[in-house]
Amino acid sequence: KRINDRRAEREMLPRRIRIGVIGFPNVGKSALLNRLSSRAKAKSENRAGVTRNLQWFREEGYDLLDAPGIIPAKLLTQEIAVHLAICDDIGQASYDLVPVAAALVDEVRKV
Repeated sequence: KRINDRRAEREMLPRRIRIGVIGFPNVGKSALLNRLSSRAKAKSENRAGVTRNLQWFREEGYDLLDAPGIIPAKLLTQEIAVHLAICDDIGQASYDLVPVAAALVDEVRKV
């Protein structure tokens, strides 16, 4: 509130509330923003890689930020990368499908 008080003293418009959603790929960030929005503005599909850039959407009283999925580099081992590929959370252009399918078969055999 103090920021908006200072802005009012300078005869400026109040600062809008900003809401940003970040996270792993394909967990529903765009779908959540579409729920918060008055209408579906963010393109949302059941596959990774649909949101490619930061996108701002203006609503009445607040702004929404949609971000592409982020995979933290420190958490990424080869095993984790294979699991993310199995779940289709990494774009198919980044891996060979046959070894990932073989890894899936190996995982199923463990069960």
